[in-house]
Amino acid sequence: MLPNDLLEKIFSYLPVLYIARIRLVCKQWSTILSSQDFLMRYSHSSCEKWVAVFDELGLNEQRILVLYDASLDKWLRISLTFLPAEFTDAVAAAGGLLCLAGQLDGRNVMCVCNPLTKTYKVLPELNQELSVPVAVLVEGNGSTPFKVLVLSGDIVALHYSTTDYWLMFNTGLPYRPRSPVSCDGVIYGLQNMGSPWQASWRLVCSKLDQLGSGQVWSPLNRPEWGEILDILRQPRLLESNGCLFLTGGLRRSGSNDSCSTFIILKLDLKTLEWSEAARMPMKFYIHFNPGADFKIFGGRDRVYFSIKVPGRLVVCDFSDGEGSWRWVDNCPVFEYRQTDLYKGLLFHPRLDMCP
Repeated sequence: MLPNDLLEKIFSYLPVLYIARIRLVCKQWSTILSSQDFLMRYSHSSCEKWVAVFDELGLNEQRILVLYDASLDKWLRISLTFLPAEFTDAVAAAGGLLCLAGQLDGRNVMCVCNPLTKTYKVLPELNQELSVPVAVLVEGNGSTPFKVLVLSGDIVALHYSTTDYWLMFNTGLPYRPRSPVSCDGVIYGLQNMGSPWQASWRLVCSKLDQLGSGQVWSPLNRPEWGEILDILRQPRLLESNGCLFLTGGLRRSGSNDSCSTFIILKLDLKTLEWSEAARMPMKFYIHFNPGADFKIFGGRDRVYFSIKVPGRLVVCDFSDGEGSWRWVDNCPVFEYRQTDLYKGLLFHPRLDMCP
């Protein structure tokens, strides 16, 4: 029998999904792979970043979580049958945890889970309209593993994982900001200052540690930005290693709906300067119907685009420093439900996080 320190070294080279599975092999392996020392060392050395992909209707009936590992170009499946059946929609992810929502007896319910360790926590009931909530999951620290922020109309609700209640803040805004993302303790979102017929976007932000001390949402703007936010159709914010990606369809001059391609803009949050990160080549964009819906998701090093082509995504990969475009084929979401427009959440798999 090999000594524990040698086994730890061997295990440290295995992918995280293998670690989760082989813990069931024997008592010795389970003890090693469940120890906090090993999990902490492993989580800090692991660089795996996945994206969880769903169709527009939420989890499939089989309750299989579909994930894509871009570094291996491999699709993965994890069962979520350990969760109560009422949790049907994945709404946020961070720090190895996944936040899901659903309805039970006419009430909204939410939970946070670790799909790899199959552990979960049901959150306190939050009174709000019956709809899928817009939420942000924020990775915490040792004393507070996570925070959940829910945006609902003119209210922001904040839950700390160590409490059994929600803190409520009135934003004073008529509508909630769209596409919220978390970056270094600040929540960023897009607010439409225009009309249903003519959108006019502005960037807003809210510091979590200052909620309740004044205005919830503050505009983030510079005169030199001009109308940069309004050149995009269906703009989407994504976090990218301490910066922000703003992406969407690049409007044609003088048109509200017609686009020439997709563009990814990058905002340096230190200098507040915009730059163009990438633009979708025409050989990919020709597969998009200019007037049809699309979905954009991801973040960090990769931005994914979903179109109504069964089983396929387009990804822009910045892991090499420059955006390179390619197809991602054989998306198994289509196997569980015959839909062809997908949404997703960036997911960093971890075994040391417990909700």
